[in-house]
Amino acid sequence: MTTTLDLAPAPSAMPKHCERIATAGSPGADTPALANATRGEAFDMGLHRLEQAQSLAAAKDEAGEEVATVLDGTFRIDAAGETYVLSSGEGIIIPSGAPRVWTCTSIRGTLYRVINRTSLDGGTGEAS
Repeated sequence: MTTTLDLAPAPSAMPKHCERIATAGSPGADTPALANATRGEAFDMGLHRLEQAQSLAAAKDEAGEEVATVLDGTFRIDAAGETYVLSSGEGIIIPSGAPRVWTCTSIRGTLYRVINRTSLDGGTGEAS
């Protein structure tokens, strides 16, 4: 009689390398919410659902380089001393250190944002 041992860790004991974020109302979303976001070692990523006139802001000292796109609706972005109006399917790259304010100008809107926090520390954000 041969005995085999399963030495693989239980799924709950395995390290979690990825994190799923879901928009409010999508399968797997815990609760309806305005934002679903995650924070990694170098990047913040989030899906933000805003209603008309709601805003998201970041001050100069907390505003890393940002890449963002409007998934739904229309937003006014005040960043780096300039103003932009973006609609569904349009995106923007905002330099590190530029304060910014996102304001929803449609009835509701959804943003996808990725912020590189290493750019705040003088890092390039590039892989070494």
